[in-house]
Amino acid sequence: MNVEVRLHGSLTATRPGLRAGDPFSVELPKGATLSDLVTQLSLAPAEIHLVMVNGRAVDIHEAPLAEGDRVGLFPPVGGG
Repeated sequence: MNVEVRLHGSLTATRPGLRAGDPFSVELPKGATLSDLVTQLSLAPAEIHLVMVNGRAVDIHEAPLAEGDRVGLFPPVGGG
């Protein structure tokens, strides 16, 4: 199945040439979960603070994915 992914903030460093929020497609096996997606993207779950699937916040450990889902991954935000 194919899902659309958008990385934000420091997560874009894992994809050279990609700007924050630029969409890209990822092919996953049918029945894949968000955890499977994070593993395929070589991201550590601790690097991800917020996950949005089709505009809704979801738990990274519980959400199954479906064909055509739009996934946004956000790192923790820091500042002063």
